[in-house]
Amino acid sequence: MTTSPRYPSDVVQTAVAVATGSPLAVQLLTVLLLIVAGLAYSRVLGSKGTRVPSKAVN
Repeated sequence: MTTSPRYPSDVVQTAVAVATGSPLAVQLLTVLLLIVAGLAYSRVLGSKGTRVPSKAVN
């Protein structure tokens, strides 16, 4: 029985385990997927941040 990763660090560890010893194409695909996942994750966190109104410059 396998469990799905719950935390980003688990995803990274799983991806590294898959890419280790794999052909270059698989390693490049893994890097690309991790970059896309990181960008998506940062966008989700960025949208939940508090909004601070900007001050008007005179």
